[in-house]
Amino acid sequence: MNNDRGKSGFTLVELLVALAIIVAIVTMVYGSYFATSKSVQVYKTRLATFKQASKVLEQMAQQVRCSYADVSVPADTTAVFGKEKIMLENTINYFRGGPDGPDGEILRMVTTHGIFPGQQENSLFDVTYRFDKGEGTLSLSQMRFVDAAKNLNEKINWRPLAENVRAVELAFFDGQQWVSGWDFRQKRKLPCAVRISITCEDENYRQYCYGTVANVCCQNSHGSSSPPEALAVVEKQ
Repeated sequence: MNNDRGKSGFTLVELLVALAIIVAIVTMVYGSYFATSKSVQVYKTRLATFKQASKVLEQMAQQVRCSYADVSVPADTTAVFGKEKIMLENTINYFRGGPDGPDGEILRMVTTHGIFPGQQENSLFDVTYRFDKGEGTLSLSQMRFVDAAKNLNEKINWRPLAENVRAVELAFFDGQQWVSGWDFRQKRKLPCAVRISITCEDENYRQYCYGTVANVCCQNSHGSSSPPEALAVVEKQ
């Protein structure tokens, strides 16, 4: 007669308990891996959005710092037609910014800083930024500045700078307060500083707002007070 009492083995209950423990451990490991992978993906998309926005802000700020205007040119000139003298408005507008520009133009200026490769040094550039709200695209046009009449007749070639842009806001510091628009023809001077804010959206539909303040160098040389430059990042949920 066989005696099985001395044999070792696992009961069904012990196997079920061991299986439950293994499943719990695998579930925790997978959950941790999934959470880590998701965090890494969120970080990558946020980093890509930050790199795009910071590059655009730095380009815009650098061109604003190098803004140029010839204040010695009179605001208007006189032309004689027959026996009548007619005041003609000067077509050169060295700096214009605001939300109500033509064809989505938010900022146009003459600057000494060109951002495209192969630009000649010691040159003036007519730079225009355009924001297409429907497409969510911020674009740039840059050409050599000769005179306003020639530039207005030239075909504008737009180059996209940033995509998935939801908003672009500008404010201009006149030395005492911030204003929402600037027109050199009316003010006959450049702003002391420009505040730029860009709201971008990543592929996960998270929105981030990036901003900076660029002081206009030629205004600072005349002793105008300007706010300190800074870069801020705010996440919008």
